[in-house]
Amino acid sequence: MSNPLELYHIDQLESNGGYVKLKQTNEKGFTADDFQDLQLKMIQSNHIPRLLPISLEEINEEITVFYKTEGLRKLRPFAKERPLSMQNYYALFINIIQALQDSNNNMLSEDHFVLDEEYIYIGDGYHQVYLMYIPLKEGVTNSTLYESLKKLLLNMAGEVKGLNGVQFKTILNYIKDPGFSLHGIKQLLSQLQKQGYQGEDEEAAYQREASQPKEIIKIKKVRKMPPLASKIKTYSILIGVLLLAGVWRLYMDAGNTAMLIVSIILSLVVIAGVYVYWFVWRPGVKPIITEKEVKVKSKPAKQVAFRKNNKETNVVEQQTVEEISATAITNNQQVQNQGVTEFEPITSSDEEKQEEINDQTMLLDETEMIPEQSRKKIRNYLVIDRDGEEEEIHLEKDNFVIGRAEKGTDLIEKAVGISRLHVELVKLSDTYGIKDLGAKNGTYINNEKIIPYKIYELSSDDSIQIGKTVYTYKVSE
Repeated sequence: MSNPLELYHIDQLESNGGYVKLKQTNEKGFTADDFQDLQLKMIQSNHIPRLLPISLEEINEEITVFYKTEGLRKLRPFAKERPLSMQNYYALFINIIQALQDSNNNMLSEDHFVLDEEYIYIGDGYHQVYLMYIPLKEGVTNSTLYESLKKLLLNMAGEVKGLNGVQFKTILNYIKDPGFSLHGIKQLLSQLQKQGYQGEDEEAAYQREASQPKEIIKIKKVRKMPPLASKIKTYSILIGVLLLAGVWRLYMDAGNTAMLIVSIILSLVVIAGVYVYWFVWRPGVKPIITEKEVKVKSKPAKQVAFRKNNKETNVVEQQTVEEISATAITNNQQVQNQGVTEFEPITSSDEEKQEEINDQTMLLDETEMIPEQSRKKIRNYLVIDRDGEEEEIHLEKDNFVIGRAEKGTDLIEKAVGISRLHVELVKLSDTYGIKDLGAKNGTYINNEKIIPYKIYELSSDDSIQIGKTVYTYKVSE
């Protein structure tokens, strides 16, 4: 595979930890006009999972981009030392695809990811994937995102130990399908991953999961109070000290055991009050909602009951390989090798195993068990008063951008004080959060100015002011 960054100059730096240095040429750096300003601000202001941290160094108006790789390994050398199993192969690409799908949530473009094994980094295992993102205005590769992903799928298959020919042929079939999509290949890999686990011997799989718990990364929402100004901190400490002094002055005047107990209790109350004011609650101040990665250990696999004598199994299968392949492949397209190793045809024993899987009970999702008419439908919308008439703006997309620009926005507002890309509403679950996109005049929720590029969860009837325009956020069933 040719180097997708061959137009630029790249160095590996080991001083002060591991870094990758990117410049326009060996002698010349980038200029500020070369970068997508919004994307760069998003990356620098937020911790984005599965993305290599980026920093910039500007000298004489020339900018060098640094990617921090300390503690990480390149994908190809890592795979040489720790050969991929089929399960690791699935986990690797599910995480890569998830990073691409999450890009829209952070106003990033899929086409600016570098999908090459030389620029993909691994942490403690294949579940910790870090991609390189190039926030330049010009594209970094001549090939499309899908072409790069397909090549990567084929290239890394050569590193898989004990490659399952039947399952990989299904992946090849979907790669050749004109309807190839990120959602489709992720769903296919997830289903094949489940089948791989269920195809193992039950006792061995149970012991493996129980003895080798794996750490996985989850994104957790954290609420914290905005930092206090140094003057307010000093005042709160002085007030706390004065209150403590008054409490112990009362004890010294009384000098009895009962007053000692009361003084200790009052002292604890004063200390707790200062702590709550600093970190938990303040009158009229809303907490900031941030996201952080949390390492949690995966639960051991549940024991699976087998009845070998009766050839019955309680393994539940959501979808067979044939069902996935049938939906993915149109017009019975044949797979061309294109340099990929040819695999042995399916044997009769494989067909018997597949028939056994097909005969198993289909697992229904919890939402499928609830009648359609009895499910609650949550409506999210904005209300604005336009010349005495209320207008409703329905929120249905995962990301909804408001601004005065005609491109890149879902709602165009030309009112005074509104920036080109002013705010973004992000779907959380049944409600939305709001993020200021670095607007010149800022954004206000209930008359409180919010910090740019941070997501704030909205409640029904919250007022949102951008420029001189005020919306009311509504949630109803």
